[in-house]
Amino acid sequence: MIPQAVELLACGHCDALHRNLALHRHEVARCTACGAVLARHNYLDVDRLLAITVTAAAVFAIASANPLLVVGLGAMHTQASVWGAALGMMSGWMTWAGVALVATTYLLPLLQITFLLWLLGFARFGRRAPGGRQLLVALHLLRPWSMTEVFLLGTLVAIVKLASWVPVQPGIGVWALAALTVLLTLINMIDPRYWWKVCWPP
Repeated sequence: MIPQAVELLACGHCDALHRNLALHRHEVARCTACGAVLARHNYLDVDRLLAITVTAAAVFAIASANPLLVVGLGAMHTQASVWGAALGMMSGWMTWAGVALVATTYLLPLLQITFLLWLLGFARFGRRAPGGRQLLVALHLLRPWSMTEVFLLGTLVAIVKLASWVPVQPGIGVWALAALTVLLTLINMIDPRYWWKVCWPP
């Protein structure tokens, strides 16, 4: 008899091989050699992942189109947005900081959401998206560079600091940015192998 093929799972820390078993809800697989997390049970199917991604796209649009904070001084009111902050830094030695701000806070999350909408849109009907292999690799590479949480933290610190000098009100954009940060964190917590399983059906 031909032995049945066994799917193996390699530890990303010590390269130890383990038999890949199906996990139940709340179960976590750990390496027997070093204790690192190998896999977690994922309760998010294609429909749930697509719903989260569509919500992230809507929240991203709101965060991009609305001010993060409103500063009032007498009859004067000034609004600050992601693009306003980036454009204000586009001069002199701050130019590269402005480019990094636009890339990590706007362009990379936009690419991430766009790629996922494309992949999950086809996966919803059990199909592989054209160019899906390259997009899945790109998503894995982009994951560490999407830093909306860093910009959100900086915005909250600026609001607290400015509030002691002038009247400051959080804008709609900062709440949308907070929601986007939560959604992207939820998406980025999913194991890359699970994305391949969902978006690259046999």
